[in-house]
Amino acid sequence: MEDQSAISATELKKRLDANKIEFMLDLRNEDEFKSWRIEGRTDFPQLNIAQEDFVGEEERHKDKFPKDKQILVVCAHGDSSTYTAELLKGFGLNATSLSGGMDAWSDFYETHEVSKDPAIYQIFRTARGCMSHVIVSGGSALVIDAVRHVDQFISLAASLNVKITHVLDTHLHADHISGGPDLAKKTGAVYHLHPADAEKASISYVPLVDGKTIPFGNNSIDVIHSPGHTPGSTSFLLNGKYLFTGDIIMKTSIGRPDLGGQSDAWSSFLYYTLFKRYQALDDGIVILPSHASSLREQDGSGIVMTTIGQARKERDLFQIRDNAAFAKYVRENLLENPSRYQDIRMVNLGLLDPDEAKRKELEIGKNICGMVKK
Repeated sequence: MEDQSAISATELKKRLDANKIEFMLDLRNEDEFKSWRIEGRTDFPQLNIAQEDFVGEEERHKDKFPKDKQILVVCAHGDSSTYTAELLKGFGLNATSLSGGMDAWSDFYETHEVSKDPAIYQIFRTARGCMSHVIVSGGSALVIDAVRHVDQFISLAASLNVKITHVLDTHLHADHISGGPDLAKKTGAVYHLHPADAEKASISYVPLVDGKTIPFGNNSIDVIHSPGHTPGSTSFLLNGKYLFTGDIIMKTSIGRPDLGGQSDAWSSFLYYTLFKRYQALDDGIVILPSHASSLREQDGSGIVMTTIGQARKERDLFQIRDNAAFAKYVRENLLENPSRYQDIRMVNLGLLDPDEAKRKELEIGKNICGMVKK
């Protein structure tokens, strides 16, 4: 690869898609690296050496680096990696830095068109695996599961010359701060949330009602209360063809039911949703989830989606038809439940209002909203 002093998050994503990351040095602390790292469509060599252990010990570490590959150096904010890349160049190595570090990678977004008729756009916060969807019809836009960087949606609407009129959250998010209330406030749109997820909330919202239809342009959006990931989790069926499931069904996982600290109770809700609420849905319905475990879930067009039929065939939980066995499986296959997730839930209820630095801190790391196994 050509010698460059630094690459942007946009260029990083291009290289990840093309499997052209040759070697990566991550300068963050070991715990940060283990909990959240840059991942590609295929594995590539990565070395983690904390910056404080590297500086002053460069000679001791220099033989760990390949002489025939470009080394991409990564740190939290971009300063340490810039400095270290220059040190490596002094050893005659081909090194470059990720501009802005993991901060920039965390805030990187890409937008892909899912469908032209109806017009659907998927906005993917790649590093965190968060997806929002924008449906456009008749000069209006409806946003599902907006993330907190709401300029993404305002800019897209402006480029399409449409007005955002509806903002829907499928559930009370725990892994990231919702941009729904803020987006609704800035655009004059109506913000919708299921009341079962809004207990004690200070935010303004219009309750989602199971069985109701939200008229939107030439489309119909059916509201399906689908509890399990949270008590108020709600799916949206667009024109009987596209199902926005939030975190209930993802491409390679099922949403975990324990983030509210009530695993067994919410497992029963999840069981009910998978085998009762979704029972009548046709296998061919396309699922557009709100989370992905990695960018490997993107198809050749950059879109993350699956079908009801694929989920029923491939996900382990769909194979367990006994409620007690279902709950047992859930208990035995859960990841950690980070304490910061409870703070994020409070922010999304409007009960905490941290500054931007704290909001960024709360969102550090990869989302872990799905079950461990398929």
